[in-house]
Amino acid sequence: MPAAWAARVGRTLRAHGVVAQPLEAATRVTAETFEISSVEYDKPFEGRLPAKLRGAWRPAGELVAPPGSLFVPIAQPRARLLLNLLEPQAPDSCASWGDFNAAFEEKEDMERYVLEDEARAMLARDPALEAAFQKRLREDAAFRKSPEARLRFFYERHPAFERETRRVPVWRLDRAP
Repeated sequence: MPAAWAARVGRTLRAHGVVAQPLEAATRVTAETFEISSVEYDKPFEGRLPAKLRGAWRPAGELVAPPGSLFVPIAQPRARLLLNLLEPQAPDSCASWGDFNAAFEEKEDMERYVLEDEARAMLARDPALEAAFQKRLREDAAFRKSPEARLRFFYERHPAFERETRRVPVWRLDRAP
């Protein structure tokens, strides 16, 4: 659990008797992250905005966990509860109860007229991107009909896109740091 989320999620873990160890120093770890393909928000419930996430765990390579990040070992008496709290698609997970909703908000955006110019430049310099775009146009009627979806295609591949808004701030490790 990255340090930015340690206080909030740490309280939940402690309340349920789950053991979490704060990291004293920046630590390199090889991790997987849960990459979100879509977020669907439910109606507000008891002051929360529940979220249903679709996506999958993917290798993220080597990441640096800053000081204050939490390591939550699976080898503990409440391992099943731990999985239910931290597995993003579990029905009673922190993610499902909306604890990470702020992480999924895109804080930056690109003006449409700028993105249109950027898309043309991206297509001109990347034949693989051109091929992927053309394939999507052929195979997806909704994509073909939606100027917003087509621009979004390029925005999500642009360096300015905030990729972290597509990741749950929980990392899965193969071994302890």
